[in-house]
Amino acid sequence: MKKAVLAGLLIIALLMSSAGIVFAAAPADSKGPPELGQIIFIHYGRDLAPARPDKSGKPGTENPIDHYELSKLMLKNTANYYINPSGGGVTDSDAISAVITSFETWDSVTAKELFNYGGPTGASGVVFDMQNTVSWALITDSNIIAVTSLWYIPGKPPKEIVEFDVVFNTNYPWGIDPVKEDSSTIDAFDIQNIATHEAGHVVGLNDLYEDAYSVLTMYGYGSEGETIKCSLESGDILGTQKLYGP
Repeated sequence: MKKAVLAGLLIIALLMSSAGIVFAAAPADSKGPPELGQIIFIHYGRDLAPARPDKSGKPGTENPIDHYELSKLMLKNTANYYINPSGGGVTDSDAISAVITSFETWDSVTAKELFNYGGPTGASGVVFDMQNTVSWALITDSNIIAVTSLWYIPGKPPKEIVEFDVVFNTNYPWGIDPVKEDSSTIDAFDIQNIATHEAGHVVGLNDLYEDAYSVLTMYGYGSEGETIKCSLESGDILGTQKLYGP
């Protein structure tokens, strides 16, 4: 059973990597078998973390809307995932529906079936247990909205993702904006908005931090009331189709 282990995990020193932020150390139950690699992506609140330079991306164009960066990881098979809606700030059914919609948004732009919802779960946190889980748990660092942990088989890129956990920080309020992509907001983080971004990491895409990419789903900062990440832009789609086809 997963537990909310992030409180201890997130006070550990951080190291930069080519695909985001990796924890220098972690509780034994979160690290997984020694033959697997692990990377943890951190979704920061807007203006709560220092700007980070982006690496060269694709395609070779000056139009920021077409930009994407690959993490050199990908799903080789359809990933079954499970949702623990406790802490989501809305009814369980609404939280589950919002997360499912987020994952299906990526499925809709490629012929490959990337994700399949397997049902609810009582598990939560970042723990390697061969179950892909989306949940809410306490993250003590108040700059962090959510994290996505990926365990993968080391080797020649793209490396196969074998498990993922997505965790939303219960330090923040969560809700559902009834009208997406509009100027009205809620005084909470929109579940679908943040979940769509986190699912993009499982697809195999990196965070983007420069302001030029702020309209893209993979922009690494977020804010309360934001819903722009609910839909994919050109770069998000191009990156997905580079890995999985149209």
